[in-house]
Amino acid sequence: MFDGWGLTDWAIVILDVIAVVIVVLFLKKKIQSKLKEVELRQDFHLQQKKSARRDEKSAPPRD
Repeated sequence: MFDGWGLTDWAIVILDVIAVVIVVLFLKKKIQSKLKEVELRQDFHLQQKKSARRDEKSAPPRD
């Protein structure tokens, strides 16, 4: 199968493999950064909810 391949064919295969590796690494980095962003946003909203509950409990009841 590979007997008929010339230098150009091998160069194309190598470049394609390198391109796929670069794309995979880029997407992995992008996904990890987005997941970190989502975790930070969730932590921020959780802190806001906790703060709101504390303020609600510490405030005197209004009649």
